Amino acid sequence: MSTANQNAADTTLTLTRHFDAPPERVFDAWLDPTVISRWIGPRGVQAEATKLDAHVGGAYAITMHTPDKMDPKVSGAYKEVVRPSRLVFSWMWAHETQETLVTLTFKAVGKGTEMTMVHTGFASAERRDSHNNGWSGSFDKLAESLAAG
Repeated sequence: MSTANQNAADTTLTLTRHFDAPPERVFDAWLDPTVISRWIGPRGVQAEATKLDAHVGGAYAITMHTPDKMDPKVSGAYKEVVRPSRLVFSWMWAHETQETLVTLTFKAVGKGTEMTMVHTGFASAERRDSHNNGWSGSFDKLAESLAAG
């Protein structure tokens, strides 16, 4: 493997989670401002989706209300919206200059959904690992939100 490919692999985050809900419900949890505000962000963070224009070329913006009151903002644009199987969007924190890309796939498994997220383009393994913590906590909250109905 070339150094460039190795570096890209080193800064790619891949997470796969199973949710006890059909793909349509899991997919829609990403595009409903009220629902996404309940679960995105790790524990202790209360998100606020201030914009969610979910179509190719549309944009989103989310403020993460944090206990330290730093309240970082993330935004991006939708690249692919294929309900209920695939969602691709850019991801960039307002305080950073590095745009990354999130690709989500949703697959029915029994009565549930296997969701795989591939988040690419991190500037460093440290940024990847930081996002791993954030996404893992978010997906725990997403599972709880889906279970609550």
